[in-house]
Amino acid sequence: MKKIFVINLADLKLFIRVSETGNISASARGLGQTPASASAAIKRLERQVGSQLFARSTRSLRLTQAGEDFLQYCVQSTQLLEEGIANLKRGREALSGEIHLGAPSDLGRDRLDEELEPFRREHPQIRVVMHLSDTIQDLYRNQIDLVLRYGVMRDSSLIALKLCDNRRVVCCSPEYIARMGRPETFEALQQHNCICFYRSGKIFNDWRLTLDGRERIVQVHGDRAADDGALVRQWALQGTGIAFKSHLDVERDLAAGRLVDLFPTAQTEPLPLYIVYPNRKYQPSRLQALIRYLQQQFPPAL
Repeated sequence: MKKIFVINLADLKLFIRVSETGNISASARGLGQTPASASAAIKRLERQVGSQLFARSTRSLRLTQAGEDFLQYCVQSTQLLEEGIANLKRGREALSGEIHLGAPSDLGRDRLDEELEPFRREHPQIRVVMHLSDTIQDLYRNQIDLVLRYGVMRDSSLIALKLCDNRRVVCCSPEYIARMGRPETFEALQQHNCICFYRSGKIFNDWRLTLDGRERIVQVHGDRAADDGALVRQWALQGTGIAFKSHLDVERDLAAGRLVDLFPTAQTEPLPLYIVYPNRKYQPSRLQALIRYLQQQFPPAL
């Protein structure tokens, strides 16, 4: 007869917490356990699954490859159990729980946070935890439920729903134009102070657009650069230079006249916005509700 063993749900939650913090003692205190009992629980879980989940040293604690693989199933299992409990309560209680939502820094701070307010008021028992970063966020490792991303997704283990079309714009403040003049051609950007953005550790200073039916690429330079899109936008608003920004990030600034689109008739590379989440058979109702809400907040095309 096949041996059946039962894994303690508390052990799974502890494993998930330790993978987040990299510290058994801190995780134990957060869950109301003693460090000794938490350490014993992790060892018990490793015996049950027959694999070492953490690589331990005197100074660090990190997931092994087996631990990283197992973590995905633990997160999905606990979420599925929460959804089962929520289904039992559906119709009797409001949606509740925690949603971890990732987004680019500028979009998250300036637009998304404000547009989430009606959702928060409608579902006061749901807590939305924002994870803002301009790097590609690993949904499994960082345990993020949903993430907004620019550009086409290629990871087959994720589902990507297109929220809206989008593009880049070359823009600056009226103050910059008054002080330094407006570039009359795309190539003239080489004589201006351009604010560069770092993506995945590499500087994004080859700006590309199509003007008058001809594609043009200009390598720009300037006295400042950042890997945070919100800071790039802030510098542009302060009049320090010219930026190449997502239209969604600066749409309101352009409408209010705080920024000027220097080449409004140009075509730039498409930069559609997607909502991305793990490919799971079951999605908690709170996530389904947020996905539907986000689909209503962004226009299908710009």
